[in-house]
Amino acid sequence: MSGSLMSTKRWLAVTCCLLVAVAAGWTFLVVNYESDLGTSNVILVSDASENASIATDDALFVLTFSEAEEDLSWSSMQIELVTEDERFTCSFGSQSAASTDASKVATSLGADGSTFTTIVDATDETSFTHLDLPGQTATDEANHTIRMAKTDAFLAEGVRWSFVEGIPFEDLNAFESSNLSNATEDRLEWYTYDFAEHRVQPNDGFYVIETEGMMFKMQFLSYYNQADEGRHPTLLVAALNGTIFPALSDENLVQPSPCLIQTNSNADGVWAANASITLVENGVQICDGPCALKLEARFETFPIQVEGAESIE
Repeated sequence: MSGSLMSTKRWLAVTCCLLVAVAAGWTFLVVNYESDLGTSNVILVSDASENASIATDDALFVLTFSEAEEDLSWSSMQIELVTEDERFTCSFGSQSAASTDASKVATSLGADGSTFTTIVDATDETSFTHLDLPGQTATDEANHTIRMAKTDAFLAEGVRWSFVEGIPFEDLNAFESSNLSNATEDRLEWYTYDFAEHRVQPNDGFYVIETEGMMFKMQFLSYYNQADEGRHPTLLVAALNGTIFPALSDENLVQPSPCLIQTNSNADGVWAANASITLVENGVQICDGPCALKLEARFETFPIQVEGAESIE
C-alpha cells in the first residue's frame, strides 16, 4: 500500500512539474510576443542644409537606410520632425489634421498622402462601433459601411465586397466590380486565433469594398492599438478605380503637410531599400538657423530605429 501511495505521489509531482513548465512556456510566449508588423530597417539621418535660411523651402535632412531588409510602403509610413514645442509631419502633400475630439474612430494619414490608418474602438461588448469608410468617421446604424464589436465585423446591407490574396496592398489600383459579392449577412472571417501566443492575427490579404458607387481597399493590420490593447482593430484604407476619397477633402481630417518628401527613386509606392529621400520645408518655417530637430518615423504603427544627425547648423 505504501509503495502504491509513493508511486501516486511521484506521478502527481511529475504532473505538477509538467503543468508548471507548460504554463511558464506559454507565459513566456505571451509576454515576449513580437509582432510581424513594423520593420527592422534603420534610418540614417544626414544634414541636408549647409545653412538653414529664413526661406520656407529649405532642404532639411537627407534620409537613407543604414540597414535595410525590405522596401517600405509609403501608405504605412509616418515621418515627423519634432522640436521642443511642435511636430511637423512630412509627406508627399497632405497630413492628418490635429483633432481633440473624442471619437471611437481615430485616423492618421500615411506619408503617401492618400491612405488612412484607421483604429476602431470596438471595446463595447453590448453595441457596435459604426464606421463610414468613405468619410473615415464614426457614424450610426443608418449610415455605416462596416460595424465592429470585439472581433466581430459586419458589412452594411447594400455594400459589395471581395477578399484579395497574393498581391501587396499597395499594388492593387483597380478591381473589376463584377467580381464583387453582395452577401453581407455573415460576419467577416478576417482573422485567425493563435492559441500558442494567445493573439488575434489578421489573415493575409485585404478586402475590396464598394459602397455608394465608390470603391476602396481595406486591410486589417492588427487587433491591437499602439498600447497593445485588444479590441482596437487597425485598418489600412485607400481608394480604388479612380474613386475620389471624400475623407481627403475633409478639412477636419486632412490639411497640407508643412514638410515634403522628395525621393531619387523611380519605385512606385514604396521607399526602396537603396533609395534616399530629402525632407523639405513646404511653405512653413521649420528651421531658420541653428536648431535641434528630432526625426521620428513609424511603419505599420511601429517605431523605426533612427540614427545620425538631429540638428541643423
